[in-house]
Amino acid sequence: MFIPLRDSIQYNILMNLSLLTYNTLFNNAANKINLVIDKYHPDIVCLQEALTNNSNVKNIEKFGYKIADYSNSFVKFGKIFGVITFFNPKTLVYKDSFTLNMGTNFGEYFFYLFQVILGYNKPKTILRTDFVHRLTKKRVSVCNVHLYVIGSNEQRIKHINNALKSINLFKKEPLIIVGDFNYLPYKRKGLEKMMAKYGLREATANIRQTIKFTTDGKFEKFNLFQRLTLPFVNKFIIKQTKTDYSFYRGLKLIKTERIESQTSDHYPIISTFEI
Repeated sequence: MFIPLRDSIQYNILMNLSLLTYNTLFNNAANKINLVIDKYHPDIVCLQEALTNNSNVKNIEKFGYKIADYSNSFVKFGKIFGVITFFNPKTLVYKDSFTLNMGTNFGEYFFYLFQVILGYNKPKTILRTDFVHRLTKKRVSVCNVHLYVIGSNEQRIKHINNALKSINLFKKEPLIIVGDFNYLPYKRKGLEKMMAKYGLREATANIRQTIKFTTDGKFEKFNLFQRLTLPFVNKFIIKQTKTDYSFYRGLKLIKTERIESQTSDHYPIISTFEI
């Protein structure tokens, strides 16, 4: 059967699945997320550092999305922030969600004192959400991640490993894990090796920088920890600061883009897959 080129292109687009991950800097970027949505129209939106109240949820839903679920992470400025996952109901059917247990290890107690002194009360959070793609009828699970700012990469790997072990999905079942890992630029191979154990490949491998800092505080009001570390970051690793990641399996990656938005200290990242 002959399918006209225009219809074939449209069908292929419908077979795709796009996902946006964005640390919104205490919800600042969420208030202006229409600048990204109007241009890219992602099927799934995973936010970190977002307000989890009804007002903010409705602000995102007015663009045609539905909230799948949220998980509270921390309190700051007298407000509750967390991770939120939204989806396009025309593309996906929401099935279920879980906040994953990542366990606690001894190393966390060492960093706890520094977290208190420097004002970082953000716990680790991974929210898993399950969907069914309306066209292909395939099930896909999405993990929305926000890990400790202060801690070691070894801790972060253990937390992700514990979370992935708890999922109990078949290895070929589609899975995407995205978000702000706060993974510092060392022992990169350790992260890759751990992800490979679960058959996960990195969709953000072509991106070297996902977070930006400025000495004048253009993008945020710096706290004590940031003021202390900013001179080192700007001098030595600013072009290599990558904390936002996307890993996947059971899907074909089409492309990943870094969106040049100026509303957060993180860049929004969008990945498109064939499902």
